[in-house]
Amino acid sequence: MRAEDVERAGRATGAHTHSPLPVRVALAAAAERGGPLPELVIGDHGWVCGAGQLGFEAMGLADTDDPALFVGEAEGRVSVVVPLDDAVRSDYYRPLTRYVLNRACLSQ
Repeated sequence: MRAEDVERAGRATGAHTHSPLPVRVALAAAAERGGPLPELVIGDHGWVCGAGQLGFEAMGLADTDDPALFVGEAEGRVSVVVPLDDAVRSDYYRPLTRYVLNRACLSQ
């Protein structure tokens, strides 16, 4: 996991992973216990690419300077990639979030 950077105005990297290992461990544990497996995995770089490589339908947010999800989409392993800058504070994406929720008829 990437540690948060020193805070700068408008920046907030948050914690996320570039490794597929956590999702592989979680999916393997669920399968080993006979638990339900997801029909869709939504996550960060590592989770989405890891799930897509295992054949799960996957979609996620892709940092504009990290090509892994875009490559996964081009290869047909990732269903949907939403490009953004993951170092921008989440509240800056509020207008985009509102638009997507309204279009999906999920707004409150």
